[in-house]
Amino acid sequence: MPEAKFHQKIAWFNFICCLMVIWTHSGNADLFFPELGQDAPWWHFQYPVMQEILRVDIPCFIMLSAYLFYRNFTMKRLGEKLNKRLHSLLVPYLLWNTIYYVAYVAASRIPGLQTIANRTDLVITPSGAWQAITKYTFNPVFWFMYQIILLVLLAPVLYLFLKNIWTGAAFLLVLFVALFKGVALPELNLDALIYYSFAAYAALHGRKWAEAVWSWKRAALGVCLLAVGIVLSRSYYTHYFVPGIVLYQLLAVIGIWMMVNERWLGEVRPFMTCTFFIYATHFVVVRFLNKAAALLFPGSQLVSMFMYVCMPLLAVTLCYQAARVLRRYRPDIWKTLNGGR
Repeated sequence: MPEAKFHQKIAWFNFICCLMVIWTHSGNADLFFPELGQDAPWWHFQYPVMQEILRVDIPCFIMLSAYLFYRNFTMKRLGEKLNKRLHSLLVPYLLWNTIYYVAYVAASRIPGLQTIANRTDLVITPSGAWQAITKYTFNPVFWFMYQIILLVLLAPVLYLFLKNIWTGAAFLLVLFVALFKGVALPELNLDALIYYSFAAYAALHGRKWAEAVWSWKRAALGVCLLAVGIVLSRSYYTHYFVPGIVLYQLLAVIGIWMMVNERWLGEVRPFMTCTFFIYATHFVVVRFLNKAAALLFPGSQLVSMFMYVCMPLLAVTLCYQAARVLRRYRPDIWKTLNGGR
């Protein structure tokens, strides 16, 4: 597909994944109906059912990040790529973690905010601050960004295995064997390594396939991959077979990418380019709106449903307006917080 269409499709996928993440965090049955418990139909719909549907969001983010990193990659460009990720990932990651840590410490000392923050009198310690800033303990939605940072740092090692089509295929096979064996890696999630490595392999050896122009045959293959993935996922929900859900999420992302016709996608709007900022701020907005609504309308099924269904729209609108203000009045801060995007 043309270069412009490729980047347009990437932008759309990033934005849709961002909406899916917001929706994943929009559950409010625990706030509106705490007495009903997990057996309530509305609770069951928001959490197990919808989260099963939306769970491909983070694997998709990881695979898009890997594909873009390894697209046109050579070892000569390693320094350039790492420097770019330093400003687009590591710096904003540390900065946002610091902001959330300071905000939670402050909120824990303000009576009116203690309930909303669900924290009381946090004790500041060097080890606690270090964990908060480097390990996202007060910003849990950044867990996958931590994984991507680790994977970027492993670029020289991964490229050593993936640069050749045959050693790359063997490396992927070893990863799948490790998955079936239940191998656990220190710090790094094995499933994240699989998603990242597969997308990197596609960027190095399968660009013609990954970036091919849409066709009905291509879409049909995508549907088949998605269907196979859904079948495999049932083994996870019935027997907690972890490889089943990992393969589902891998095949689902590939299948959906193949199914979507790039010619169907409209112009990328300005608010769609702020996905990093929206991702970094949405959780506070979502929980604040849900908690406020639950306090004002306790036990209201109608309000609970409205907030859940409309939350992606509400969160994107509020986060984008905050981004516009910040970009207009403090473009330097905006650029840093948004990773130079």
